[in-house]
Amino acid sequence: MQIQLIEFSAENYGIFKKKATFSMLARKNDKHTFESGGEYLLKTSLIYGPNASGKSSLLEAFRLMRAGILNSANIGESPGLPYKPFLGDTIAPTAPTFFELVFSAIGNYPGVYRYSFSFYSDHIVSEALVKILPSGSEEICILRNEQEFQTGGVFSNEHLLTKRTRKEALFLSTAAVNNSEFALNVVEALRNVNIISAVTHKRYQEFTIRKFKESPDFKKKVLQYLKIADFCITDGLTEEIDVQTIDIKDDADGFSANKRVEKGNVLLLKHPIFSEDNSKIDDFTIPLNLESTGTQKFLSILGPIVDTLTNGKILFVDEFDNSLHPLLTKFIIDLFES
Repeated sequence: MQIQLIEFSAENYGIFKKKATFSMLARKNDKHTFESGGEYLLKTSLIYGPNASGKSSLLEAFRLMRAGILNSANIGESPGLPYKPFLGDTIAPTAPTFFELVFSAIGNYPGVYRYSFSFYSDHIVSEALVKILPSGSEEICILRNEQEFQTGGVFSNEHLLTKRTRKEALFLSTAAVNNSEFALNVVEALRNVNIISAVTHKRYQEFTIRKFKESPDFKKKVLQYLKIADFCITDGLTEEIDVQTIDIKDDADGFSANKRVEKGNVLLLKHPIFSEDNSKIDDFTIPLNLESTGTQKFLSILGPIVDTLTNGKILFVDEFDNSLHPLLTKFIIDLFES
């Protein structure tokens, strides 16, 4: 199963007191849209706004919603649910946080679904999954109020799972742990949503370098994009090196610092050498960490970008334009629009 995001909403979370919705629904069908589940959706969408307006908070809410679906059935009671209500009035801090996802499914179980849940720090308050039929009517798959459940549709034969669903776990997550086919499909589809931040681009360097080393097709695409973006990089190769790390321990037994050596990979990039008449005569090679900050950032996030485009995934990027030239941000957007 692949999913296409239609809408995501968060209410009473962080900066959001009222329901805030990010929508990929298009007003019209044109070159910037595609059809999925009977809806015209945007290929790309950007959120603009001043500082502290909730741009990153909305993405954090999506990340937490996804983490709840993927992991809540595997986490014990002690960590607690990520309850962070709006604190700017007297009512919101006593109300549950609410997340909602509308998506179209492609492949297994095709159709448009709306999934939502609300929660406090110690338990799930409500949970619902409905399939939106072509007629506009809704087929109930999950309807939960505290620990009372109603199942139907794709979960018609899964009523026994309601007994296994803990108060702090989502039914959808519990169903996946118990090998429910539909739930497993949804969980796998959500794992294929890439969420990255351009501010912390070095987190993705290891992934990009590893894929560059392992996949000739991936390497070819990265070099192709670098050439089109005019980075004056002609080739690249990886080299395995010894990386020294320090394990620091500071507990009741005292303080200690131990060195250890592990294997790592560095990416070396080739640049052309030109003669006085502007003819290429050779190449020189430098490691990625000596390239400009913009080059390091662009190449690091190219890993998740190429992975998303190649495998039909969804990509969220926080602080998208951070340290990137406007023409590079346009170039990346054009990749998804093409």
